[in-house]
Amino acid sequence: MPRLSPLVLVGATLSCLAAFAPGAPFAPGAPAAGLTFTKDIAPIIWTRCAPCHRAGQVAPFPLVTYDDVKRRATLIADVTARRVMPPWKPAPGKGEFAGARRLSDAELDAIQRWIAAGAAEGNRGDLPPAPQWESGWQLGTPDLVVSMSRPYALRPGTDRTGATADLFRTFVLPIPTDRVRYVRALEVRPDNARVVHHASLGVDRTRSSRQLDARDDEPGYSGGMVPDARYPEGQLLGWTPGQAPREVPPGTQWRLDPGSDLVLQLHLQPTGKVESLRVSVGFFFTDRAPTRSAVGLRLGSETIDIAPGDARFSIEDRYVLPIDVELLAVQPHAHNLARTMDASATRPDGTVIPIITIDDWDFRWQDVYSYARPVALPKGTAIAMRYTYDNSAANPRNPRRPPAHVVWGQNTTDEMGDLWMQVVPRVPGELAILNQDFRRKAHSEDLAAYSKLLQKDLSNPLRHDAVASLYFEDGRVDDAIAQYRQSLALNPSSASTHYNIGIAYSARGRRDEARAHFEQAVRLDPDYAAAHNNLGSVLFVLGRDAEALGHFQRAVALRPDNVEARTNLGLLLSKTGRLGGALMPDGHFAAG
Repeated sequence: MPRLSPLVLVGATLSCLAAFAPGAPFAPGAPAAGLTFTKDIAPIIWTRCAPCHRAGQVAPFPLVTYDDVKRRATLIADVTARRVMPPWKPAPGKGEFAGARRLSDAELDAIQRWIAAGAAEGNRGDLPPAPQWESGWQLGTPDLVVSMSRPYALRPGTDRTGATADLFRTFVLPIPTDRVRYVRALEVRPDNARVVHHASLGVDRTRSSRQLDARDDEPGYSGGMVPDARYPEGQLLGWTPGQAPREVPPGTQWRLDPGSDLVLQLHLQPTGKVESLRVSVGFFFTDRAPTRSAVGLRLGSETIDIAPGDARFSIEDRYVLPIDVELLAVQPHAHNLARTMDASATRPDGTVIPIITIDDWDFRWQDVYSYARPVALPKGTAIAMRYTYDNSAANPRNPRRPPAHVVWGQNTTDEMGDLWMQVVPRVPGELAILNQDFRRKAHSEDLAAYSKLLQKDLSNPLRHDAVASLYFEDGRVDDAIAQYRQSLALNPSSASTHYNIGIAYSARGRRDEARAHFEQAVRLDPDYAAAHNNLGSVLFVLGRDAEALGHFQRAVALRPDNVEARTNLGLLLSKTGRLGGALMPDGHFAAG
């Protein structure tokens, strides 16, 4: 069942989203004639602007030297006065976030008065040493860098309306590590950021993603991540052009096992000409194992439906915490039509805690916001969020002229409205309570959303699959079978759908029908390890041990880490009296 990732974000256009320590404070009201670049303004520019406005970073021009800044002084005065730059969307006083990029009033006053007075350079001897950025990586030199083996050529593309078509493509980067490592930060560096809408990151310990990549002649493969590519639990991982890399909250570093692949699902936007793209990712490790388990919670709506011209559409969502938690970070996400978003938490005693407020939503600037200090939210706290949207011609950020009907979806022409929250239980033993409670909420919302999408496109087999998977999770096995059958009628060559309906038939005890679909799954995809394992299980129950043995061995050879397949193979070998030797990594038996 597809679930939205916590990182569905968008690219930047003018500056960067670097989170650096504030520059030295300035005394407001100092004489403008006394302000110079070398003594007063350079430290602000280097701290607030240059982390992205320098060679090799996302911004379109540098702001490092006096000449760089003087050349664009009028632009700098304008965008800083309007608080467009540095880009920082959270409203002041509505959550205390680490690494806030908002210029202080004193800094803004200094920049404005310096430019108004003629932007004097000053004595070059007053210029302090410029910061030393290491090799273009914002967090310093990574402990490990993995890269695409060759560039991907992004070709022009349009949809049936003639508009530029979004493209989803997934790239698989093997991670060369021979021991368990703990990841404290990731930094993503594409060499052509302007074609990337966002990147979602997963880790695959199996060979599933790698096998899909190998079947495509070009780098990566078309579509999204397979279920085996998982987001590290509770992490808000991902990348957007200009987003600041940052370390995970203390104690929540995540485990990276040997033999893992990093999986990058890229949402790409063609430009009208062939574009070359190659992505590198830097890993920053720590020797310390995690001490806390983080959980990602999502509030939002998957049934957004905005009529053309509607300037006051809104969505709301609410969740009551079943345990005590600490809130570590938040990540709001929406598209072009959103105008405002607000979230707050009401504790059981009635105290209202602001979580985040954005009064001027901008699709181009979205980020993960980590709190300066964890926010304590006790059991019974009600978390509520609200987005407003403007689908009228008066919205300057409305991409459709005239306004068009817009529904929920992942493309940039669709709309979304999510608030991801990273929390940790105050009592570690209560993690399961939170996961189970929130899963019920998310499941019902997913079923409503995908059922609605299916009714709008009954000829889409993937939507039948999605609804079927949700029915199956809900215990509605016969409804799931019916949806899988409709999917196969539309796309009979889908190995995964044959596999899933085989699982459903097995749950109903209809073994012959399950066997037939598992067999079809492995005919269509001979490397489908899970299908081999389940086919072996059905054959084993049916007493066809010799056939079952071959499929169990094949499953283990394809997925040596599959404990279920290895257990099934061991049971069968035990039954046949062949356990006098060792089970080899390829699934075959070596006599002892």
